[in-house]
Amino acid sequence: MTSERPESSEPAAPPPPPPAGSSSSSSGQASEVAGPSARAAAPGWLARIGLAIGHPRRALAIAADRRYTGRSGSDLILAIALLLAATQLRGLAAAAWLATEVSLGQGVRALRPVLTGTLAVDLGLLLLGALSVFAVTGARRDLGRAFDLACVAALPLVVVDLVATVAVRAAGVTAVPAAASWLLSALSYGWMGALIALAIRPARSVGRVPAASAPEGASAVRAARWLGGGVAAVAALGAALQVAWIAGHLELVKPMKTGERAPAIELPRIEAGGALGDRVTLASSGGKVIVLDFWATWCGPCLAAMPRLDQLARSHPDVTVIAINIDDPAAARTMFDQRGWVMTLVADDGDASQRYGVSSIPHTVIVDRRGMVRQVIRGARSDLAVIVETIRASE
Repeated sequence: MTSERPESSEPAAPPPPPPAGSSSSSSGQASEVAGPSARAAAPGWLARIGLAIGHPRRALAIAADRRYTGRSGSDLILAIALLLAATQLRGLAAAAWLATEVSLGQGVRALRPVLTGTLAVDLGLLLLGALSVFAVTGARRDLGRAFDLACVAALPLVVVDLVATVAVRAAGVTAVPAAASWLLSALSYGWMGALIALAIRPARSVGRVPAASAPEGASAVRAARWLGGGVAAVAALGAALQVAWIAGHLELVKPMKTGERAPAIELPRIEAGGALGDRVTLASSGGKVIVLDFWATWCGPCLAAMPRLDQLARSHPDVTVIAINIDDPAAARTMFDQRGWVMTLVADDGDASQRYGVSSIPHTVIVDRRGMVRQVIRGARSDLAVIVETIRASE
């Protein structure tokens, strides 16, 4: 809809140019005139990601400029989307499949640990960084600006996680040394802390985007665009690796449904001291009836059910009882050794519990000799020996 104007036979005169040497910040009208052209000349998303990594002062200046309110938050959201696509596509696919094939509630519960495990620390540090910038800004406090600046400071957390995870998977490394994990964490947290310190100055003043026409500004943006493109390329490689893995291991992603073939598992035994050993599969049971019990060392009902499961394993040599620990391998091994339980003890990889629809524990699944899921017991006390005998008699 256009506004009405009085008709005139004379062409409208153009607005007079601003006086030479005047600053765009000296009047609101000058800012409004300069705003659209400045916004059009601002670096694109990939360049802004690259600036946050290679030229953080320039990236923080853009975030502090109120003409670009919320833009750094959008950048962070897109970077997180790249991180999830490159590192968590397997879990996302499993959760989506579970929501489609079993129930929406099960899919949401499976999605929750995927997101919280990836983002909980990063979002917590983002909030802490924003509040820190806001607290030290003084009379010019602006909570929105503080969050915009903190979003720029949080980008290294995402980039380090993305690059390190993709590199480890591309190299085929199955276990990262603890020292390497601590080093990467120290790098990302220290990097973010340094950017939070740099954000204090632009938070106290009116941030401006350096002139795009300046030779050094143009070269910095070009270099940043290549750097941002490199981050996107790493994310694409990570996503491609996961798509290839999913295509070759659909049975490890497909969720469980009663009456169907049990989803494949490939879980490591928990050895002395919590060390992870050789992997246990359903096929390794040799055609026996299998009882899969998901449990945790802190779960009272789980521990109360353990003696009955152990007795089942002792009294039925043609039944394999696999206790799948979901929390602490070392504590689980110590508990088994102290109580003399003979069940097969393995560690959950996070995917098995998703595929078997574990939303609460104890969660017990009984698989017959043909590898079909015959019964799922969620938390309730049941006479497993009677159930197993019924299954054996029906085969």
